[in-house]
Amino acid sequence: MRNFVKLLSFNTFIPFFYPALMLPIDHYRKKAFKKMDFKLGDKVIVPGSGAGHDLTIIPKDVEVVGIDISDVMIGISKIKLKAYGRDKNVVVKKMDAEKLPLGDNSFDKAILSLFLTVVFDPKKAFAEIVRVIKPGGKILVFDHLFRKGELPSIIAKPIDSVLKYSFASVTRNIDEIIEGLPVVIEEVIPGDPVGFVKSFFIVKQ
Repeated sequence: MRNFVKLLSFNTFIPFFYPALMLPIDHYRKKAFKKMDFKLGDKVIVPGSGAGHDLTIIPKDVEVVGIDISDVMIGISKIKLKAYGRDKNVVVKKMDAEKLPLGDNSFDKAILSLFLTVVFDPKKAFAEIVRVIKPGGKILVFDHLFRKGELPSIIAKPIDSVLKYSFASVTRNIDEIIEGLPVVIEEVIPGDPVGFVKSFFIVKQ
């Protein structure tokens, strides 16, 4: 039932809610993208690419694969990519991020923007992303996640008690998500004015 509610959310109001949510943190998101140091010919995977909000700001000289489970999101993103003239270097496919039909070590970088808080099983999904990223490859996690030792705020807990049964959880811990995987968090910078959202720069070992 919980997963059904999530899927229903992704196919109804989320395609319109997400762009509005991104507006106040857009500056921080673009700053994080620039720090990814995209190179000519890079292959980039964007799980949970949604309505294509992130796909249009990745440089044109890299190859991008966006994946999502929502037909509505995919349809919107394809229209947006065509309007932006980005449909030549970006493809969007329907896939389950927890079971990627993609080869090991096949991408140079990954962008996970407000993804790990909405995916059904964040540990399983992140393990799949790590699998398809080449050793030395970079992963940007732009999300409202906590670190080990940090306690979810008095505000986050009651919000999460409602949201986790719909489309998101705001008390997930990134250290628990990446535990046991061959990755290291190299840098963390604020992703909004108060630091609720953060940019985690992660490298596969």
